[in-house]
Amino acid sequence: MAGTILCCVNGSAHARRAVELAVEMAKGLGHSLTFLFVNQTRPASGYPPIKAAAEDEAREILDIAIRYAHAHGVREARPALVEARDVAAAILHFAAEAQADHIVVGTGNPPFIGRLLLGSVSEAVVAGAACSVTVAR
Repeated sequence: MAGTILCCVNGSAHARRAVELAVEMAKGLGHSLTFLFVNQTRPASGYPPIKAAAEDEAREILDIAIRYAHAHGVREARPALVEARDVAAAILHFAAEAQADHIVVGTGNPPFIGRLLLGSVSEAVVAGAACSVTVAR
């Protein structure tokens, strides 16, 4: 039975590397592939939450990943777009709901103080995932 790989995208260089790795894995293993964009939201004092990216920008990033997957031989690739305040929690929740067998995330090299204040999405995903995780650089 074919499995499912979940690849998290956000348009960054590290996310592009994650796309490349996820496509290689999906093709080699015969797994389906889901690209997930978590549009982070922030509260706005009585107004609708502020989104990190415009929806059309998020969809374009997902479309690019899907086209890349198709161009490299992965036929079962689909996009997913969710909104959440906590990106790592949203990834873990989506992975559980989708019964992902593997998660691929990119990671940057944030300054130490940034990691202390904000935490690292990739670290939180690795720590909380119920399946294997590959971290791309």
